Amino acid sequence: MNIMKKFLYFIILPILILFILYFYLPLKINPLKNGSIVLKPAPVTTYTNVQTKLAGPHDFPIYRNISKDGGINAFTSTKDFSNGLLQSLKSAQTKQGRFYQLTVNGRQIGWVNEKFFLRSKLLAAKHVSLTRNPYYSFPVRDAISYIADKHGTLIDPKKVSASQNFVNSTTPGKFTIKLKYHHLKTTINVHVRPNLNEGITVANRTAIAGPSLVKTFSGSSKSSSPNWNPENNYQPETKINRYYDNKHNLMITQFYQPRFHSLTPQPTPLNQIGVIPQGISLKQNQLTVSYFSEPNVEWGHLVTYNLNHLSDPLKSQNLLTMKWREFKNTSRNIAISPYMKLGHGQSIGMTKKYIYVLASSNKEANPDKSEEFFQISRKNYQINHLWTIKVWNRSSYYPRYFHNACFINSHLMYVTFHNASKGLYEYWKLSRNGNTWMPTEIGATQSDFVKNNSPLQGFTSSRSKFYLAFNDNLFIITHPGKLIQHYQFHTLRETEGIAVENDRPYIELSRRPELLQIKNQQNKKN
Repeated sequence: MNIMKKFLYFIILPILILFILYFYLPLKINPLKNGSIVLKPAPVTTYTNVQTKLAGPHDFPIYRNISKDGGINAFTSTKDFSNGLLQSLKSAQTKQGRFYQLTVNGRQIGWVNEKFFLRSKLLAAKHVSLTRNPYYSFPVRDAISYIADKHGTLIDPKKVSASQNFVNSTTPGKFTIKLKYHHLKTTINVHVRPNLNEGITVANRTAIAGPSLVKTFSGSSKSSSPNWNPENNYQPETKINRYYDNKHNLMITQFYQPRFHSLTPQPTPLNQIGVIPQGISLKQNQLTVSYFSEPNVEWGHLVTYNLNHLSDPLKSQNLLTMKWREFKNTSRNIAISPYMKLGHGQSIGMTKKYIYVLASSNKEANPDKSEEFFQISRKNYQINHLWTIKVWNRSSYYPRYFHNACFINSHLMYVTFHNASKGLYEYWKLSRNGNTWMPTEIGATQSDFVKNNSPLQGFTSSRSKFYLAFNDNLFIITHPGKLIQHYQFHTLRETEGIAVENDRPYIELSRRPELLQIKNQQNKKN
């Protein structure tokens, strides 16, 4: 009998203690409630390839751990992370459905129900309007915003089947294109505009004498920021950069962009953000950058940083190591697009509601092809409208293919064309009436600006002035083409875009992606 009592004592007492501890111990030190100990672990599936997701419209709890019954210890929610880079390598099936181990902007967070993600969606621009052009066919998959499978994983648009792969823009008319991925279906309505003469005009502006050619470098960057190299393992920068020109004007770091950590050694372009920037736009301290995973590709991502809240130029680099509260605030102010067609990505702009992209190809010198122009919602990065434009000087023998553009609104853009055979830069205005884009040449500068045939790396307009950014050089020109000012800095890093906010020029440099402001020494307040 005593043996039985002792046996029951040693069995029941620990159970009773565990029962009391489970209900009365605080969450932080309760291993069963906080997920440190899982009594019924859920079987976990590990993926070879990273799964990239998009957030749905609803907020969900994030759990520290997972069991067969569902999530354990909800410690935060998805509301601060819904616009970020959402990825996973692990999932688990539970009584509450499938959960994914969520990584946000490269940092592992916790477990979330897959209902948080957009699922079973194939979204594309409903209306595509093409200028009539016998030398161009529209690739229909360029109109795709994103595809998310039944678990919310983003799919490469190349895997979508289409009723036809291209729409030839020779013959006017309306065409319905059917897209399909497994059980997901959608349609694109394509209209080839009837006017064959649309975009055909005369380039007849008299060029204004420009500056003598100045020194620059051609090709990729010859230098980098201090830590952007294998020797320093691409660690975050700890100091801001200051560059001075020979007139004591200062170009100074405003914002180092974070390097988004990859979950796998060789991520696909769909799953990798950057590390190559190609263009920028800045509006009310909202910075949008186009990023690509490698040079000379035409699909990439748009990332918007709210610099009103990301005011420290250094901190946002430290996504993996910053304090939790700071990480939440940083993630709240970073928004990342799906993988989408951007062309070279050098011509982007913003208004209150939209991001605009002229998706020209840097593989093309001056073809007679049309160029794609995207209107993208800033709210969710969905393609709202897609047009094509063409500009020919009298005929297709003298095309004007634009590699650089800036956007005023949905009805007006400015573009520039390097007429290398005549040693000048032309400036054009394109105005939209309905779906028709009509060009007018408004100015020209008789100069190539820089030596070595180095290409223009950024172009924008503000207050009736054009800003032409080359490697290590910035020229400010009147709309008719007269030089106003020239800045020259010695960075040996590629310029990857130009923006102007409140009359202050901002330059994007590569290696590492970095936004810098030019401060004119004549304006000491800046």
